[in-house]
Amino acid sequence: MIKLMSLASIVLFSSVVVAGSGGGYTTKMKSETMSGNPVASREAALAAGKSMIMDINDKSPYELSRSVSYSSNDQVDVNSFELRDSQVTVNEIVTNEGDIAFQPVIKVNYEFRARDRN
Repeated sequence: MIKLMSLASIVLFSSVVVAGSGGGYTTKMKSETMSGNPVASREAALAAGKSMIMDINDKSPYELSRSVSYSSNDQVDVNSFELRDSQVTVNEIVTNEGDIAFQPVIKVNYEFRARDRN
């Protein structure tokens, strides 16, 4: 009888843990574009973009959650943020002085778990 009650308790506890682990959260994928400061050459812009990506890669999930944007209507698990991929492009821009400058632009794709509050 004690074994049967123990087994029933374990099964009940396991079902509560499994039911609570999902909690209505879904995985959301987002992307964000970030621009760096304009520099004098394309090579310098690529190097700056690479540095920006390395900085993003070094962030913890919580730090990444603070570096990107997401809907304030979502209840977000800030420890679930994960960088999926990133890329660097260079924009040519004209300065106020009429010179050409090169601006690094990175696009990061990330995912996180969230639950809609509505």
